Amino acid sequence: MKQTKIAIIGAGSVGTTIAYALMWKNIAAEIMLVDINDERCKGEILDLSDALPFCCLSKVYKGTLKNAGQTDIVIISAGARQKKDQTRAELIKINKRIIHSIIKEMKPVNKDTIIIMVTNPVDVLTYYAQSITDLSKDQIFGSGTYLDSQRLRNILSRKLNIAEQSIEAYVLGEHGDSQFIAWSCMSLAGIPITKFPSFSTGELQKISDTTRNKVYEIIKCKGATFFGIGACVADICENIIFDQKRVMPLSFYNKTLNVCLSMPAVLGSKGIEQKLPIKLNKQEQKELKQSADKIKRMIQDL
Repeated sequence: MKQTKIAIIGAGSVGTTIAYALMWKNIAAEIMLVDINDERCKGEILDLSDALPFCCLSKVYKGTLKNAGQTDIVIISAGARQKKDQTRAELIKINKRIIHSIIKEMKPVNKDTIIIMVTNPVDVLTYYAQSITDLSKDQIFGSGTYLDSQRLRNILSRKLNIAEQSIEAYVLGEHGDSQFIAWSCMSLAGIPITKFPSFSTGELQKISDTTRNKVYEIIKCKGATFFGIGACVADICENIIFDQKRVMPLSFYNKTLNVCLSMPAVLGSKGIEQKLPIKLNKQEQKELKQSADKIKRMIQDL
């Protein structure tokens, strides 16, 4: 099997957790870490290499942005975190400059490379990354609400005492506060979730709030989130490498709304291969538009 080369740009907590999760996926691949902080990058590689004897991964090593542009998959997790008293618009402008610098230094990017955006605000920066490369928009997408959807499935799994893998459920729209749950499209063995007696209107709202606010609870307790997103991005890479064509809620360009936001898509070895026309009810359509409008306003801040 062809040895897949994966570049992770940003050797912070998120980037290195993605690398570690990929290693434990036992995917036959090489992982390249790229970071502006050489000392930190070297230390992370030395630490990660201690896990190599327990994995199928061939090697993990330090590379450059120019090297990264020639790999099969590029994961961009580099960026600034929002500081106290810093506005979201200020954060967007800082991370835009970081993404611009990264992609500029990567060029020329291999025509078959797939870029996965993780840096927040992921929908806005995915849209921006698409605008400054020559790659197809379907080759550049964000992790979007895949993690949010997994949080939702975990909540429903515990409530119903049923395996998460048997529950079809999606959080859509922005990876942020304007996200929404597509309750009308949710099912278990073909049975709409809302048909189960344990789901009252109040309970649905409670689940929605818990799903949306979990990230803030984690940040309050430990300062940052990285295990969940690390596992999600590793899962996305596995899907691409083995051309599994699974359906995932990812942030991709929506021509109708003219923004990048999360909707269900078929992901394969070429990137986003199909954008599925999910049927939303009137309230969910309204929430989708509100989410798109919010993202558009953030894009204007660029």
